Amino acid sequence: MITSQEFRNSVAGQLASAASRVPSLTAFVGLDGFVDEILHVVDKLYDAVRFDRVPTIGDFGKRLVAADNSSTNVELVCAQTKLGGNGPIMANALASLGLRVSYLGSLGYPALHPVFNDFAARAEVASVCGPGLTDALEFTNGKVMLGKHYTLKEVTWANICSRYGREKFAERFGSASLVGFVNWTMLPYMSDIWEAIQAELLPAVTGPRRRIFFDLADPEKRTREDIRRALDLILKFQSKFDLIL
Repeated sequence: MITSQEFRNSVAGQLASAASRVPSLTAFVGLDGFVDEILHVVDKLYDAVRFDRVPTIGDFGKRLVAADNSSTNVELVCAQTKLGGNGPIMANALASLGLRVSYLGSLGYPALHPVFNDFAARAEVASVCGPGLTDALEFTNGKVMLGKHYTLKEVTWANICSRYGREKFAERFGSASLVGFVNWTMLPYMSDIWEAIQAELLPAVTGPRRRIFFDLADPEKRTREDIRRALDLILKFQSKFDLIL
């Protein structure tokens, strides 16, 4: 029986032997995009710059519960503003590894938000609308992410066709070594987009089977019917792609 160490050595060897292939690989990823503000919650304030953080999510929860039937003031201090969204993070990582990446999402429109400038320098980046915004309250044991998603309602097939181009989308989708559609939960029209792709583009896809990656993200807030529809649509891509969920 193969040991875990032997398995790791085998995987490492295969990765090393395939390293020369990386520059020939392409990826087409979308369709979200967020500007993340990493925030610390003030517990005790000593002066204009010195404070103690609320350390844990539990401590923050107790503070909120204590304000029930009353009110409370919560001061937030921004520790970092950064690129966010499952798609940009995945695509930025792939580009950093040397793949030729095309990204389409919600990164600012008509101009990119500056937080995506470094990403745009290493990948082909396009956007159809403004980014979502996340206030990420960071604690020692996790994050509470408060999202403002109103711009993501503009990530539609109609806007993709008019602001990016149907033929350009078809070319990237039909040729990339890896296609990735991520953060389904946050994009209210992602399933409609998949349906349009399957009706208009999938029948024309030819050539060897490639890989397509799906990330639903946290589907807790979506209905069972929405999740069922998404999974049924994902399965239909299997006619032309090898699926990764």
